[in-house]
Amino acid sequence: MAMASVKISPSGLAVMQQNGSLKRSLHLQSSSIITVRASMASQSVESSTTKEDLKKSHPVVKMCGISSARDAALAAEAGANLIGMILWPGSKRSVSHPVAKEIAKVAREYGAEPVGVFVDDDANTILRASDACDLELVQLHGDASRETLPVLLKQSRIIYVLHADENGKLLNNIGDDECSKVDWLLVDSAKGGSGKGFNWKKFKTPTVRSKCGWLLAGGLNTENVCEAAATLRPQGVDVSSGICGPNGIEKDPYKISSFMSMVKSLQL
Repeated sequence: MAMASVKISPSGLAVMQQNGSLKRSLHLQSSSIITVRASMASQSVESSTTKEDLKKSHPVVKMCGISSARDAALAAEAGANLIGMILWPGSKRSVSHPVAKEIAKVAREYGAEPVGVFVDDDANTILRASDACDLELVQLHGDASRETLPVLLKQSRIIYVLHADENGKLLNNIGDDECSKVDWLLVDSAKGGSGKGFNWKKFKTPTVRSKCGWLLAGGLNTENVCEAAATLRPQGVDVSSGICGPNGIEKDPYKISSFMSMVKSLQL
């Protein structure tokens, strides 16, 4: 049987690499030299570094307009990184706080981050909802919501929305200093959530830089996401209507799976 020396981690867990497989042992004293049987390779666990590398191999995916725990599970299990739920009552896909909290719980169980979408709400409303729904990020639509940014930055992680008209011209903007403090910029069509896109070929990508980059939204679906991402090279994509079923609210499992397959085929 092959013998191997290993170093002991601070936790006392011995780890070694042999024949390309991760081997793990029981708790040992820091001076111990152990042998590791090849049969233990089946107990290997994927490291967090590997997971991060996988996430970076294709654009981040945000699936929005999630209205149930079922749809949250479908999206997150398929590989969505961000699970968006609409907390604006004017949307047909809006959800109550209790439902949003359940969606957030399911998203986390699959390793995704829950996002609450707000439209023209004040800071107190957004912060109360964020606490009640156990959100990771808040997404700001509308001038009133965006004006709360200085207050929200002290307590929340932010997705800041920019809108582009049909010709790809930005209709609003954000200063460099504020942008550097938000997690994401999201570029959507003039009317977010409409399922309509804008002219990607005429659009000039934002020059300001947020912490994580920018997300492309607006009319994305299985048929066009690869072209859009290849043209603009965003750090992430946001889909909602493009993965809905016939009623325009519930998500379609096949469309979710197909969309993720297309995104995973990208190497940006």
